[in-house]
Amino acid sequence: MSASVVHVPVLLNEVLEHMPVPPGGRVLDLTLGLGGHAQAILAQADADVRYLGVDRDPQARAMAKGRLGSDARITIMAGSYEEVWEDPAFEAWRHLQAPQGFDVVLMDLGISTLHLKDASRGFSFMEKGPLDMRMDTEHGLTAREWIQEQGEEELADAIYRFGEERASRPIARSILKALAAGELNTTSDLAAAVYRVIPREPAKRKGLSDPATRTFQAIRIAVNGELERLGAAIEKAASALKVEGRIGVISFHSLEDRIVKQTLRRLAGIHDGPGRVPPSPLPKTLRLIYGGGIAPTEDEIRSNPPSRSARLRIGERLPLEAPRVP
Repeated sequence: MSASVVHVPVLLNEVLEHMPVPPGGRVLDLTLGLGGHAQAILAQADADVRYLGVDRDPQARAMAKGRLGSDARITIMAGSYEEVWEDPAFEAWRHLQAPQGFDVVLMDLGISTLHLKDASRGFSFMEKGPLDMRMDTEHGLTAREWIQEQGEEELADAIYRFGEERASRPIARSILKALAAGELNTTSDLAAAVYRVIPREPAKRKGLSDPATRTFQAIRIAVNGELERLGAAIEKAASALKVEGRIGVISFHSLEDRIVKQTLRRLAGIHDGPGRVPPSPLPKTLRLIYGGGIAPTEDEIRSNPPSRSARLRIGERLPLEAPRVP
């Protein structure tokens, strides 16, 4: 599968405009994917820029290497945005190439067109494939194995929490019934278990999303642990910035965006908890760029429909505040 065919980077113009790389800058791309953002950023960068691209998906890394591997400015590394901070190879690169910090940190969350179009990865109900859903195909439980470990209550809770699916309990029962009958081996089997609870055709006639969408999203998020350490990863990424460096995070659904928004606002010293003021002053390490985030233009949505739910949130690193004297 050709990366140039399947991958269209989302909010690319906005990333290039609001996250410029200075001459000799250092860029950390924590979700390299197929390298669409990286290719465009490097096309505008000078010869002294150094770019570190991190991704947990071996297939995506291989395709990005085919696309960008001849560019000596980029290093491609295996890892996830949550765990790479503990990787000695990451620390060695950072110490050698970016001892003063990064000018740009980019996180493009969610799944790529590669995952959805390749039936063998098991992410989509549009084509029959194995019930896998792992972003890192070399580690962890497949979606089917993960479901096997869930009781009805745990599975329903995950579908409700990560998919915001109101019919989570009957859907969980239907899925586990199919599993017990030996009828839960493919993405089509999982979708059929959902359709037994919420029929597909009425939703299709009304122009609504496919009833399986929320359940597939929920199980994918649970299998990959996508939200578990997202806030902590954003905090670590922000702390790795140079002063005036910028972190940009692209989210694709409300659960992700809520974590991104709340984390960046907290780092900007904005209190969102109960009461008008926080119990103690919040440290202010970032300045928000476009506090409401940046959505795709109508032109982008028309040309790339999967971008319609995307939102880019950006923070700029501030100088450290001087300690307060009592």
